[in-house]
Amino acid sequence: MNAVRVEGFGRLLRGLAKACLLAGSAGTWGCGAFAPPQYAPLFTTPLTVDGVDVGEAIVDTGGAYEVILRDDFGLKVVDTVEVLGFSGPEEVPVTEPFPYSAGGVFAHADFALIGLSACDCNGVGFRFFRKTGTVLGLDFTTMRAEYSQDTPPHGRDIEFATPPPELDGFDSAFIEVDVTYSGETKRLLGLLDTGTNGTVLRRGIFTPSGPVFANRLTIKVGREELGVVSLPATLFDTEGLPDIILGTDIMGVWSDGWYFTFAPEGGMVTVVPRAETSSPVHD
Repeated sequence: MNAVRVEGFGRLLRGLAKACLLAGSAGTWGCGAFAPPQYAPLFTTPLTVDGVDVGEAIVDTGGAYEVILRDDFGLKVVDTVEVLGFSGPEEVPVTEPFPYSAGGVFAHADFALIGLSACDCNGVGFRFFRKTGTVLGLDFTTMRAEYSQDTPPHGRDIEFATPPPELDGFDSAFIEVDVTYSGETKRLLGLLDTGTNGTVLRRGIFTPSGPVFANRLTIKVGREELGVVSLPATLFDTEGLPDIILGTDIMGVWSDGWYFTFAPEGGMVTVVPRAETSSPVHD
């Protein structure tokens, strides 16, 4: 196997962006809500490798991979790949192909990334959902991630936007959002990333008029279907990543129920109003 470049940055963000906690008292769509600067949760799912339970895995819509593993779990390492994270490119081992299951959904991985420096964890990225045709349902009231082959329930459907030119191979959950700082508003292409618990913003998008506390800016992020949320965003400088990455902090303020559908090309997210949210369990 030749070494390849993997644009994977979902779970890699966690060490940098531990920003905000869900604001449960926000309005139906988070309109005017504020996410305080504390921890937000991440979703996990049971993972098996070649029939063996290896623990929980982070559910990572911002990861351009199928599976990452904290250990090889007996799999043969066959090569390395280059992964792009906030510390820059990094060579990591990759395994031979293998069978696995995530949340009870079985698949066969082409390979897994092993032992990312910023992630002592297992994870499943959006390529798992696209490969298996699985709809990812997230319930922020129970912090449960459930998988289904069914059509998402009624809600507000937001089609994924085309990835930016520099990330044309990273066909994940991009949406356009309006971002405001100090009275200035810009339309940015953001990534809905369940692999990070804090929203991050590229440094230089806005020029602060005063001192910046701990490399953060308090910004407002909005979209007509979702409302506006004010929250502190961590700033980053790394090239090759989206201008804004939207973590579970802001997603949980916008709504309790999210359903991600990854089509062979593109996809959509269905956002369920709070009054209609129920645990996305599919028997």
